[in-house]
Amino acid sequence: MAVFPDLTMAVLYGVVVFLLVLGFLVVFVEKIPPRGFVAAVVAAAVVAIGLVSAGEAGVALLAAGAGAAVIATHGFEWLTTR
Repeated sequence: MAVFPDLTMAVLYGVVVFLLVLGFLVVFVEKIPPRGFVAAVVAAAVVAIGLVSAGEAGVALLAAGAGAAVIATHGFEWLTTR
């Protein structure tokens, strides 16, 4: 049985994880080094793909939300330091 059987609630949890991680990164992390950025995005993608293949699509959305927050932080930093 899946941890989050309702995908709508899983999407909402993914959005909450995205906003929490994004807020933490924006407030407490000044700059993510390029190697750390790539490692975080690849790790989030691998975890999400692994969870989807195991049948846990809802939990995979949490990992995808965390990876998307890292990407959004990088984009925010790039836009504000130009």
